[in-house]
Amino acid sequence: MSPTLPASQDPTDQAEGAPAPSPCRFLFPGIRSIRGKLLVMISIVAGLGIIATATASFALWRMEDKIRIIESFYELNQKVLEIRRHEKNYFLFNDRKDLLNALDYVDQVRASIVAVKAVLLENKSELELLYDEELGRYETISRQLLRDELSPRNKQSLENALRKHGQNITKSIFEMDTKARIRVEREVAGYQKTAVLILALAVGLGSVLILYMMRWIMRPLTAIREASSRIKQGEMSSIPMNSDIQCSVEGIELVNSLNLMLQALNAKQNQLVQSEKLAAIGKVTAGIAHEINNPLNNISLTAEVLLEDLPNLACSERMDMVRDILVQSDRAREVVHHLLEFSRTRKSNIMVPVDLVALMESSIALVKNQFRLGGIVHNFHHPDEPVLISGTPNHLQQVLVNLMLNAVQAMQPDGRLDLAVSAQGQEARVVVSDTGAGIAPEALTRIFDPFFTTKNEGTGLGLSLSYAIVKDHGGDIEVKSEPGRGTTFTLIFPRLSKDL
Repeated sequence: MSPTLPASQDPTDQAEGAPAPSPCRFLFPGIRSIRGKLLVMISIVAGLGIIATATASFALWRMEDKIRIIESFYELNQKVLEIRRHEKNYFLFNDRKDLLNALDYVDQVRASIVAVKAVLLENKSELELLYDEELGRYETISRQLLRDELSPRNKQSLENALRKHGQNITKSIFEMDTKARIRVEREVAGYQKTAVLILALAVGLGSVLILYMMRWIMRPLTAIREASSRIKQGEMSSIPMNSDIQCSVEGIELVNSLNLMLQALNAKQNQLVQSEKLAAIGKVTAGIAHEINNPLNNISLTAEVLLEDLPNLACSERMDMVRDILVQSDRAREVVHHLLEFSRTRKSNIMVPVDLVALMESSIALVKNQFRLGGIVHNFHHPDEPVLISGTPNHLQQVLVNLMLNAVQAMQPDGRLDLAVSAQGQEARVVVSDTGAGIAPEALTRIFDPFFTTKNEGTGLGLSLSYAIVKDHGGDIEVKSEPGRGTTFTLIFPRLSKDL
């Protein structure tokens, strides 16, 4: 029912001869399915996750090594302090056992230095110097102090040297421990920065991919939504396969399915329109038969008079009778022509300029005998100049005939039907007003629903199809009714300029 524009002639298409842009110039242009792009993006995210996991695992492994270094230096530092404690006790109490205990801890310090060197990857020279020289000198001086034949002067000199070497050992261990801690803290900070960088990279790339996917998915959906809006407005009858939709396999499948559905709906709607039209033809059959019967009777009577009195009639009388036969034949031909025009099935929905005044006059001619049989008085008010709209005459005439037949059925004899066509600014209006029984308020909101009817007979599709036809023409229907006083239907259409 909608006016058609072939999909290939979409007004939004580029002018002929213009270079067509690549429809899929975004990420992964070779992949046009949502499933494929999702798999690629999931693979990228999974790859980032694997890299982040590997980096974190490596960082944890390295941090474990650094922790072992700190623990080894801590143990080494504690043993050196034990050496200094026994050394201090020796100086205070002059007990040789304290000096022997200090020598035992020297051996333990050497073992700890070997353990530290096993986990320390760099700066081993300071440990080797401490192991070979400082501890060796400290052990030598300690053993010299254990001799009995030392003079007080030599003993004092050796004690001063022992104290000095002990201080040097403590200072060296403390400096190496400090350097190791600073190095570990620096490396841990580096691992943290790397983790943050990878996390930021994953979040940034994930956000870009999400935004891209949203845009890539929404572009064909937006194109379909805009095309659907234009179909609703009657500008086209199918969704064009533009470049945005061609970027997505799912978009192409969806558009093909929707277009097939639209074709099926249009076919069903045309069938409903034709069935309702046939029902309307059935309603006017009695009036049409009466309208045709009158001229046929006149033709028959005139022919009988000619047959009986032909020799006695003057030439002028015979000519008048023949002219009367021709006039009555034209009258019958006109009635049949209106009926054929109304009943003819037109598959073309192309919009053409339509004069509402002329269309209303031809519609009245089609149902005027219904007025006569029902005892209805009708009045038609219209301007002298044409009132043009863009539409399909056959469909619009079906709306007018349906409204007039409904009005006739709603009125008693001596009822009045007021018809009017007018132009108001950019709008063209058609008014069908009767003095019938009116419509109850609770039914007024449902009169355009399919299969809803207040009559004992009828399909309930007449007003529903009339509403759909008016909407397809970019128009609207207003209805006012008061029970017991009548109903007024007003059709409003966009008006065309007379110059078109």
